[in-house]
Order: sequence, then structure tokens, then C-alpha cells
Amino acid sequence: MRKVFVLYFLLLTQIIFSANYIPKNTKEEKILESYKGRQLVLGLKSSDFDNTMIDGESLNSIIEEMLVDYLNLNIRVIKSDWNEVITLYKNKEIDIMGTMTQNEQRKESSVFSLPIYDDLIYISSSSKGKFDPNNLESLNGKEIYATESSLYIEYLEKFLKYNDIDAKIIEVKDSYERKDKIFLTSKYNVLSWDESIKVGYLPDVSIALKKELGDLIEIINNALLEKYQGKINRHLERRTHITYQNKFMSSLTDEEKVYLQGLSQISIALDSNHTLSYYSKGLNKFIGVIPFFIENLSKRTGIKFKIINDKNNNWNNTYADFLNKKIRIVPLPENKEWNKKLIFTKAIYTPTLYKISSFYTHNTKVGVVKGSVEETFARDFYSDGDIKLYGNYDQLEKALNRHEINTALQFDINKMDTSKFRVDEFVKIPISLALHEEDAMLTNILNKGIKNGLNLKKLEEEANIIKKQEAFNEYQKFQVTNKILYILLGISCLLGMASIYKILSNYKVTRELKKDLITGLPNRTEFLNFISKRKILKGYAITMDIDNFKEINDKYGQASGDYLLKAVGQCLKKIFPEQYIYRVSGDEFDVFVQEEFLIERLNSLKEELKALKLAYQLDLSIGYYKKNGTEDLENAFKHAYMAMEEAKKRNGTYYLEATEELLKIKKREYSIKSLLRNKDLSGLYAVYQPKFDIKTKRVIGGESLARWSDKELGFISPAEFIPIAEEINLIHLVDYKIADETIKFIRDLKENELVDDEFKLSFNLSMNTLERDDVVQKIKELLEKNDVLGKWLEVEITESIFSTNLKTTLLKIDELKRLGLSLAMDDFTAGHSTVSLLPLLPLEVVKFDKGILDAIGTKDNLVASNIYSAFIGLVKDLNVMIVAEGIETEAQLLFLASSNVRIGQGYIFSKPITKDEFEEKL
Repeated sequence: MRKVFVLYFLLLTQIIFSANYIPKNTKEEKILESYKGRQLVLGLKSSDFDNTMIDGESLNSIIEEMLVDYLNLNIRVIKSDWNEVITLYKNKEIDIMGTMTQNEQRKESSVFSLPIYDDLIYISSSSKGKFDPNNLESLNGKEIYATESSLYIEYLEKFLKYNDIDAKIIEVKDSYERKDKIFLTSKYNVLSWDESIKVGYLPDVSIALKKELGDLIEIINNALLEKYQGKINRHLERRTHITYQNKFMSSLTDEEKVYLQGLSQISIALDSNHTLSYYSKGLNKFIGVIPFFIENLSKRTGIKFKIINDKNNNWNNTYADFLNKKIRIVPLPENKEWNKKLIFTKAIYTPTLYKISSFYTHNTKVGVVKGSVEETFARDFYSDGDIKLYGNYDQLEKALNRHEINTALQFDINKMDTSKFRVDEFVKIPISLALHEEDAMLTNILNKGIKNGLNLKKLEEEANIIKKQEAFNEYQKFQVTNKILYILLGISCLLGMASIYKILSNYKVTRELKKDLITGLPNRTEFLNFISKRKILKGYAITMDIDNFKEINDKYGQASGDYLLKAVGQCLKKIFPEQYIYRVSGDEFDVFVQEEFLIERLNSLKEELKALKLAYQLDLSIGYYKKNGTEDLENAFKHAYMAMEEAKKRNGTYYLEATEELLKIKKREYSIKSLLRNKDLSGLYAVYQPKFDIKTKRVIGGESLARWSDKELGFISPAEFIPIAEEINLIHLVDYKIADETIKFIRDLKENELVDDEFKLSFNLSMNTLERDDVVQKIKELLEKNDVLGKWLEVEITESIFSTNLKTTLLKIDELKRLGLSLAMDDFTAGHSTVSLLPLLPLEVVKFDKGILDAIGTKDNLVASNIYSAFIGLVKDLNVMIVAEGIETEAQLLFLASSNVRIGQGYIFSKPITKDEFEEKL
């Protein structure tokens, strides 16, 4: 029996303290297993609120930790401004939104988790005097900045309409960047700000998933309930306190800061039987508005308080101890009659003292609880002969029922059945903190802490909720006591049965949990255990991936996909007997081999899979790394993975070793990806290659080209960073920055009168960028921001446009044309050469690729010149201008001149150069 108990205890401990999520049933196991082979994209906002680190954690990092570390999902993170991540989410390029406000429209396309926090919307400004927070009319005629595509705007529009305010809403990428203006934002961004107006409450903020991921939502909800809802709440609470603490500390003088550093624990007296503060035996602490205020004041100022109360619950005794300086602070209404040597802080709370009167008696007796704060106020308003004292509030109510008294004074009218009495507000009494006159500096410090925005209404609501919960708990106590023996008996039986079942099935469950369900190989969990425990092994770390597995799955069906995975697993066990083999994700297998002759084994594996290659076009990409005994096993597999990635890129490469040279290249590639993902484009800049008149050699235009120089990586070639940016769908960051620099440069050239009206600068837009929803708006913003006309610019696109959604792309091209920009086809004849489709595009310029031109002046001169001339004839029929790229020799120049090609680009005239060098050529 003891062993059964130990087993049960260990199981319970594992569930409670596990670092990873434990599926609740076989359905959840299957769901999580189905996602191991699938990469999900998580969208996170790059705002200050979401990224602010508190004790080493941000809201974004907590959500990422839950999905990656706790649920073990394969997550790729995209972090950007709200407009970009919501656009990517709508375009289904993002699967999960870390935070999103719920509304009915969004529920049509998304599923939402349990709420992770609530929010309020405020109009605010970090600058003083922008508006009067106490006068809504001060917003009339003002500009209010709001984040575009934000749900906040809808609420702002209603607020302005209902309050008859005529203000202009200006949508920007991130309203917080305009905080020095008047802007619309979350309560978390204006926690300690004085000038704010509440617009309204927002619906709950949750994690949002695309509808097709709906089977994950229950698992995410469980993770939130088990661990992460509380973690997020603690983070937000800590953030709130730090925000206020920073404001509080900045308000102190140097002398006050020194005083505060030397301050020890301060004693404060609280009433243990009062609506404003009372001692809860269930919670073993003081609760109520004043205790909650003191607790929050302590967190926001760093001042430590020690709460003291009289053992006999007698307020008069407490007050006497305070006057004798045994207690340093007491909450009191400010009244000079108390004691002329007392000083008071600003009011911390203004409760209402109620007058509860009998309908049936007209005597003048007033009842209060002896030793309560109410007794003090009764003596201010009534003579001693009219005051009757009672031991508690129940006795007070009975006296009122028996007509012994006409009136009872109470702060908390919930303490008696008020339906039988008349209830009137007697007086509102501001409560302050009372100190002795020698504590003047402490009083000033407390006043600055009190000023720092504690929400007393919210504290009162919390106190009332807890009070009602305690009353309900007391009501339930008797029934619970009666049932507890039966429940314990039932639990004991269930635990006994569960323990027995656990012992019988433990081996099977453990074995199954460690196995991949399709291949029977050890799974990712076992792989992680292996690399953490077997670090000193020598041999080869191998990572292999099935090429185009998703396409195979889509083409032949999931059953065939499962069959292929199983077949690959069986081949691996045959080729690598007695070795460490794992299926770590959808189509990825990791193997560790301690024996030599690796290449022979890999070739044998290829032979084994030949039949599958013929039937399903199945190929593997394999990377391997030779590990010595001291190297870290996890790093060895990382190196193997890098080699596998590179092998996949090199068509026809079956296996590739992770050599030092390759690892250096891959690490550089990862560094470039990191710069792009973090939007660190400080080293990215534009150079300009002149376009010139072939006959006169006069500069008549130019093309901007992207270059990158990083302080750690050095010069990064466009051939290096552009494919990487396209691979991770961030090429638009490059395009937009170069477009911005180009527009600024043409503005400077025009302002300095260095070019004429015919002169144009061109910049490139990749097809990925041209397919984005924001491309036209972005170019429009850049033109407006720099006060530049579109007719001074030319957009260059490539022939790959014909492989995109041509209808949508043409609509965007038309919108760019309406902005005044010209359109050029770049690298013509280098790609698709779809001449028949060129009339579909509103082109002004076609730029011929240098490939054919390179043969001019060589032994293939005749063939090359005939082909080039044919293309010239075809394009001229379209009534567009031709630009020849890549001119390097006099022979090429003479040929183009004789062919009536007017404009050229190339090293014979100029390589790409800096702005200053370009201006010198003008």
C-alpha cells in the first residue's frame, strides 16, 4: 500500500510541477502529436506594452514560452507593428496572434482563448496642456492619433459622437509613437499619467488562432488555467507597480530619497472589525479598502508597513497607543480637534457614514458599536447622553428592532437587514493618514505616493467582492462539513482504484508516450532526453528531412504520407541497427551513429529508398556532423541541421557535411536573418547607378540598388541578403527602406536644381512586396512625407510578375500609376520571356538583361546581335522605351547606338556609386 501511495504521489507531483504540458487524454495527445510536424507562425506586436521586460519577462515572451516550451509546438515568431501583424494574419501568413481583442467580426474567422487580460481605452498625452482632462470640450478641433486597423478606433468614434466632440482621427502605424500629441491607447500605456480621459472598456484580450487550428484551443486554455493566466496577471500587476514606482521616485527630492533609503518598517494601526478594514480569519490577513490601499501604496513606494491592531478590537485603545507614539500612523478623518500635534496626509478615501433609522420610534437615542470608528463620529454630532454602545453589529441591529434606539450609525449597511429601516447618507468623511508632527517629511513622501494614481474605486470593488465571498463561504461551511466525510471516502476509493490502474498500465503508458505513433521510433521527447544525458558520445550526428513532404502528402493523401514515414523509419532501423534513431517532427529524423563507414551507410539508405523514389518521387536531404567526445551533443545536431538545410537548397545534393566553412556560412546567414527579423536595418543603404544617353553620355536618370554593411558581419552582398530576405518573407523591409532613401534623394536633387524635369530615379519592388496589401499605401506615405511627386520616380519589377496572382498585382500597379510613378520591366529576357503578355502591363520602360549583350563582340557576335535586334523590334512595337543593362565594352556600345537604343547602364560608364559621387557626375 505504501508503494501505491508513493506512486500516486509521484504522479500527482509530476502533473503539478511539470515543466511541460501533460495531455489530459488520448485526444489531446493525438492533437499535439499532429502538430509536431507542422510549423506554426506566431504574430507578436512590437509595441512597448508587449515588449517591456519586467523581471526578465515581457508579455510577448510569456506567450511564446507557453506555446514553445510548455506546449512544445513548433513556432516561428514574426514580431512587428500591429498593422503589419494583423495584415499578415488576415492573409493567413500568421497562424496565431499573441494578443487580440475579441469582437463578433473577428470571431467569424478566428477562435479565441480564455481572456488573458482586460483593457480600457484612454485619450491621453505625455505633454502637458494638450487638452483639459476635466473638460471634454477641450478636444474640439484637436487631432487624435490612433493605430490603424485597431479596434480602438470604433470605440473612439462612438465616444466622440455621443459626447458631441468634433475632433479629427488620424490613423498611424503605432499611436504610442505620437504620445507627445493627443493619442488613443491602452490603460497600460498611461498608468501614471495625469492627463487622460477614459473612452471605454474593451472586450477581453485573448490569444487568437485561425479557425482551422480550433482543435488546439482547449489545450491552450488548459495551459492558461494551469500556469500562464496567473503568470500574465502577475506580470501586468508588477508592471503597473513599477510604472507608478518610477513616477513616485522621480517626484521625490534628493533629501526625500535619502530619507526613504534609511526608513525602516512603519507601524500602522487598522480596525479589525470595520467595513473599511477588518481581519479575515479565512485569508489570515486584513482586507478592505484601507488595507488594500496600504498594500498597494507599499508596492508602489517601497515603504514597508507593519499592521497593528488591538487584541480586544477596541478602537479607543488603538488611538491611545497612537497618541503615545507606540504606533506611527493611523487612518483618521482630518480633524484638528483630534490632537493639535497631529499632521495629516491627503485624503486616501471618502466613505459614506449611513444613518439607519427605525420607522416606529421617535426617541433620540443613537446606537454605535463600542470602540468602533463610528463611535468617534457619533460623539462629534450627538451628546454623550444620547449615545448607546453595543458589543457588535448584531446587538446593534437587535436594539434597533426592539426600538431601544431610533438611529444606528454605520459605514457598512450590508451588516444588517436594511429593508426594515430607513437608510440615509449621514455624512461623507474623507479619511487621511494621521502622523505625528515630527514626521513632516514622511507625510510629504506619503502624499506623493498617494497622488500616484491608486484607483480607490477598484480597491473598494475588490473589498466588496472578497467580503461577499467570505459571507458565502460562511453560509456554505455547515453543508460542506456535513459532506466532507463522504467526499473523502469517495476520493480515497477513487485514488485507490486509480493507483491500482496506474500500476497495471504504467509500463504501457510510459512506453507509448515515448514512442512516435506512426513510425514506432522514439519521439522528440526521448530525443531531448537523449541529448541532455548522453553528452560525451563520439560519432556522427545526422539530421535528415523528406524533401517536399507536404506536396507528397497533398498529392497522394495523408494515409500515403503516414506510409512513407513508416517506410523511412523501417529503412533507418535496417541501415543503422543498434543506433540512436528518432522521429523528431513531421518529416524530420535525427540519428546518432557511433560507428564509422557513415557514407557507405547513407548510400545504402539511398538504395533502400529507391522504390519509394520511383513511386512517390521521395528524396531525402541529409546533413551530418562528426562529433568528438567533449563537444555538446545538442550543438552537434544543430550543426547537422544547418548542413541539412544547405543540402535541401542545393538541388540534387543528397548529403552534406557540416564543415567549419559551411557552419561559418550558415551562422552568418542566421545573423542576417536575425537582423532582418529584429528590423535592425541600420547598415542597409542605397547606391545609385547612373542611366546615360548612349550618344551624348549625359546622365538622364539613375537606379537605386540596395547595399548592406554591418559592423560585425562586414559587407553583405545583395546576392547574399536578398535571397535570405525573400526566404523569410521580409524582403519588403529592404524594398521600403531603399524606396525611402530614393525618394529623399530625388527630393534633394530637385530642390538643389541639379536635374531637369525629365530626370527620374528608379527603385525595385520585389514580387513579394508587390503582393502585400500595404504596398501602395506605404509608397504614398513616403511620397507625402517627403513632399515628392510620383512623376519623378520609376518602379522596376521583374518578369516573375507573370507567375503571381496577376489580376491582383495589376490592380496594385494601376494604383501606383495613379500616384504618378512610371513602370519599368527589369531583367527582360532573363526569365520567363513572355513577350506576348507584355501588353497587359502599363509599361513605360523595358530593361534588357545583360545576358545576350555579353556575347556581343565575341565569336557568337552574329547570333547574339540578331537575337538582341529581334527583341528590340518586338518591344518597340509596344511603344515603350528600351534601357540596355550591363554595358561593359565599346563593341556593345557601338552595337546599341547603331540599333537606336538610346539609354544605357553599365560599368563602361559607371558602377553603382554613392549619392555624393552621383551628384558629381551630373
